[in-house]
Amino acid sequence: MLLSIPVIRSLWMFLFWVNASPATGVEERNVWIFLRDKVDREGRIVEWRIGSQGHSTYQLDLPVRDDYIEDVRQVVVDIRTTSRWFNALSARVTPEQEPALRSLSCVRSIGPVLQLYRPQTASFSDLPAGRLAQQSDYGVAFEQLAQTEVIPLHQLGYTGSGMRIAVIDNGFHYITHRAFEQRLNVVAQRDFVNDDDVVTDQVDQSRTGDETRSSQNLHGAQVLSIMAAYDPGRFIGVAPDAEYILAKTEENATELPVEEDRWVAGLEWAVGLGAQVVNSSLGYNIWDVGESYEYADLNGQTALTSIAATMAVERGVVVVVAAGNEAGSAWHYITAPADADGVITVGSVGISIEDERLPVIAGSSSRGPTADGRIKPDVVAPGQGIVVADVRGGDYKRSSGTSFASPIVSGVCALLLQANPQWNPDDVLSALRYSALDLGEAGPDTVYGWGHIQAFSASGLRVSTPGDTAFLKPFPNPAYGQNMYFPLSLDRREEVRLSIFDVSGTTIFDTVWNMMSGSYVRSDNAPYWPIGSGVTSGVYFYLLRSSSVNKSGSLAVIRR
Repeated sequence: MLLSIPVIRSLWMFLFWVNASPATGVEERNVWIFLRDKVDREGRIVEWRIGSQGHSTYQLDLPVRDDYIEDVRQVVVDIRTTSRWFNALSARVTPEQEPALRSLSCVRSIGPVLQLYRPQTASFSDLPAGRLAQQSDYGVAFEQLAQTEVIPLHQLGYTGSGMRIAVIDNGFHYITHRAFEQRLNVVAQRDFVNDDDVVTDQVDQSRTGDETRSSQNLHGAQVLSIMAAYDPGRFIGVAPDAEYILAKTEENATELPVEEDRWVAGLEWAVGLGAQVVNSSLGYNIWDVGESYEYADLNGQTALTSIAATMAVERGVVVVVAAGNEAGSAWHYITAPADADGVITVGSVGISIEDERLPVIAGSSSRGPTADGRIKPDVVAPGQGIVVADVRGGDYKRSSGTSFASPIVSGVCALLLQANPQWNPDDVLSALRYSALDLGEAGPDTVYGWGHIQAFSASGLRVSTPGDTAFLKPFPNPAYGQNMYFPLSLDRREEVRLSIFDVSGTTIFDTVWNMMSGSYVRSDNAPYWPIGSGVTSGVYFYLLRSSSVNKSGSLAVIRR
């Protein structure tokens, strides 16, 4: 399931994958085939069970036995994927083949490969620019990066260099968009749907057909743009200098199915290639035929995607997962693998345009807790009205969903690891939690988690407290009846108060801005005094205050 906002149905429905064979008319389905054991390099038998408990990293990396694969191949229609971590195969079978499959001595158990149907997603193509929307090289990405304290890390040189981020999604049509032309560094890509090494649009795919005429490969490219884009003056992503591993695991088809076997295969592949951060803007919740996940199953130990995600974390990989967009549906809660223990589960908040308020949770952002009582989401990030690449249009647009909050956090995790290479996944999660801006109820809750991520604060880096140079001289001074601006730079989110007094000491203007970290030095983004018609020529005084610095001085207004 793509975790951008659904607009047609309020509840995403999930089904087993079934297909009538053209030759026989017999219904087929995809199943997981869990095998009994592996053989280690010394020839010893290793009994197997689902999950990593009791299995070493060495054992998890042992391949599935070739003789078992061949035994299964003789019985099923075809084998789709293999999983080393689960010691399992995903295969397509007919009802007549299942009894023979279950009777094989190498087979421990069989379960369904589950997949979803989801409706189309919401998109907002307009880009109404607030006073903060355009800021030097960041362009329309400024708001979402400033709100998460990414810009101070960029200014210190932390842009993802040397970090390797894996993205698991529906494909990545990145080759024709300006966001990716200058700097994108893709070190590996794999199409697990069509079984090739191209994740961008192709016209003759075995399963997805002519991808230029569908939405295949668009969602993943939008997710990728949030992290990897480098289009100075228009849009810059969170981690433009990172290396990227792209796993295409989702087949869009008519109703956009996603199957968990490809997700697991993509995760194992990416971890094997050295991914340090994995982003998954996909999720699973309700199934309406046969086997079903219920809320009670969201315990981190039932869904195979959740078990696999935890296994990746145990191997030292930071796994970031979108919480889901189910808050307005009957389901309400997070989706798998967002329930996995150790993963960073991300909810969605809006962009604080014009700094008028603190970020507010998106109405659709899935709520916690997990079925076993753990607080989820862990943190929230901008996802409502966030700016992403307009893959077909060539520019940028606004879209919404926890799909787009998750890559903000994934990119931040790469910056944190670059700044703190000794950190493990638990260190990253703890840093994000305990530096977060607390929103909603005091303390961690099941709506905002620990709060809104603050990347610079989480990094543990320190810079000197700004002095007078943080507040530059107001301009124009004297003013001839127009606005007067008060440029400043902030290294963290602060409340900035501007007060204007006449010569008698009477306050004639007083307002407060809740400002994010960044540089506010131009007339389109600096705090300002709107000099009204009632202000006469003369000398006035100002006081500009924040938690770190106060600045005062005199002003002149000249009426002609």
